[in-house]
Amino acid sequence: MDDLFDLPSGSAVSGSPAPAELSVFDPTFPARVAVLMRSRPITEAIVAANRQEWPAATYDVATFALAAIDLAIAQQGFAEEATYNDVVGGLTTLARRTAPERPASEHRRIGEHTVDALLNRGEREAPFTYRISDFTDKARSHQRRQVQFRLLVEREDPVRGEVVLYATRDAINALVGGLEFDVEDEQVANEVLLERQLAKGAFDAAERAAVRARLLSVSLAEDLHELIKNTRRDLRAVIQEWATAVPQRLTTAREHIAGRMEAEHRLLAKVRESLESDDQQVTMAAARIAALLTECSRRHDALHRQVIAARGVFLEEQDRQSFRPPALGHLPDISREILAPLLALDSESALTVTDRWLSDITGPRPPKLPRLYRLIYDLWAVRDSAADDRDLDDDDEAGDPDPPTIGPHILDAARRVVVRTGLPARLSALLVGALTDPGLDSSAERQRAAEVLALAALWCFAPEATDTEHTASVDLTARILGPRAVADADDLKLDLPGWDGDDLIIAPHPETLATAAPQPVTEHPWKHAEAV
Repeated sequence: MDDLFDLPSGSAVSGSPAPAELSVFDPTFPARVAVLMRSRPITEAIVAANRQEWPAATYDVATFALAAIDLAIAQQGFAEEATYNDVVGGLTTLARRTAPERPASEHRRIGEHTVDALLNRGEREAPFTYRISDFTDKARSHQRRQVQFRLLVEREDPVRGEVVLYATRDAINALVGGLEFDVEDEQVANEVLLERQLAKGAFDAAERAAVRARLLSVSLAEDLHELIKNTRRDLRAVIQEWATAVPQRLTTAREHIAGRMEAEHRLLAKVRESLESDDQQVTMAAARIAALLTECSRRHDALHRQVIAARGVFLEEQDRQSFRPPALGHLPDISREILAPLLALDSESALTVTDRWLSDITGPRPPKLPRLYRLIYDLWAVRDSAADDRDLDDDDEAGDPDPPTIGPHILDAARRVVVRTGLPARLSALLVGALTDPGLDSSAERQRAAEVLALAALWCFAPEATDTEHTASVDLTARILGPRAVADADDLKLDLPGWDGDDLIIAPHPETLATAAPQPVTEHPWKHAEAV
């Protein structure tokens, strides 16, 4: 058999095929191997899952991977595209149904493992890269070819301002069947197949055809999206296509979409006839097919608007990129004129330059919006009237007063209460511990320590953006409750005089919060305070 590949073309040994008849020498063979490579990241994810802390063979990572791609495709092109947490949440539900006896944290980890594998986060979301062999040149010599592709990618939604997941054409082809095809011809053939299956009453097969129709609609939209994206990025890269092939493509796409929408309305009418059937299984299958066809119709309607607006995008980008006057400013040499002189400066001068540069490029900063709860606290604050009536010294500056400070002994008392009570604990237990702390001299100081504990618990429950304004709050919370402390509510209310709201559960770190169930304290704290 080793000599078979060395025989001249047309010869054969014992009825074996000659090299000319072997498919490995066919020009389409490398493309078939490249298609096979699309499943390799999923295989690698399966192998990696077996090395994780959960029991091997507990979760079907292959099913989870295709489900993740399908979840991204289902929302792709609509206003609410799927985010990372959306897809992970869907896979978490599947994992919980697969192994309900396993902990909830493990269910989420298997979802994150699957999505991270599809994003190739182990390689910092770089394209999957594999090398395959190619024997298709005239000499049939061995060559190496590189195959690169992506399955899921992250991109920012400019409307929502969120990072969403996007399924690539390779991912769509992996779900549809694995081979490249002409999307428009495939859609027409699939609609004919769906119509025949509905006429025969083969609803299971018709439902599979409807799912395929949805994937084909997403793939058709991907073609147009890629063209518009490249046009907005650099018109020079696609100017030749716009001059030759793109106008005809847009005309053909417009006619094709109009035909698909007409066919989908016709198929929907046939499916709705089956909704009146007495067979419950037929009715449920018809309802699912109707939902898929409705989604396809919505996608084609949105795609039709994009096709109509595509010529306008070209004209706008031509005006912006080609006819824009050149910049009048001097473009400096970054290395010779900026970086080298900056490195030659002393540190104080260099900091002055870089600070000024940062302030110039960041632009104006909008004023911070007032928050209602801060206004209420300011209005309720008890002020010292004697201090307000004094004359201002010459050195005093008009402006906002310094924020009130918390005494170190109050912070130490609050931390002492947390250590003595132990976490996880209810907020009511911490409040009672502060209000009955014998280490403080007065009831006002005990009340202050209780308020500090309540504010720290509220910060753990709903932290705000960690900018410079809230750095002190972060440090204060970490000092009192610990750097990884978290809080959650379970609809249990505080039952203490003078306090209102949820009796929060505070845990030392997120891993212990899921299983924490401390008992609330309902005994009135003033009884203890009188004893003290």
